[in-house]
Amino acid sequence: MAYYDAKARKAKQMLTKRGQAAQVARSVTSGGGPSDPYGGTTTTTRYPVRLAVFPIEIDRIDGTNIKSGDYRLICATADIEIEVWDKIECSEGTLSIKDLGRFAPDGTTVFYDMVARG
Repeated sequence: MAYYDAKARKAKQMLTKRGQAAQVARSVTSGGGPSDPYGGTTTTTRYPVRLAVFPIEIDRIDGTNIKSGDYRLICATADIEIEVWDKIECSEGTLSIKDLGRFAPDGTTVFYDMVARG
């Protein structure tokens, strides 16, 4: 486990030095119900992260899951476990996560190698 902790620290160090500041936006809806036409109250919480953004490589495009114009995001671990329904707010705008790419060989997340779409 110490090996992967060291790798996580190295990834975070490199992204802190060379990556860009971004935010993970997590929206949670509370209240509401079947008889409530408004669906409750939605609250969005933002968590800071450091990441690197790249255009997706041409050989990874399959036209279905990964499309032209998608982005590859390398992200250090955050204060939260990033989920596929979260949004990433970065220099490319607000991106939806299509593939989380969680790298966790022993169950502990080392970093994320995500595919996201604007």
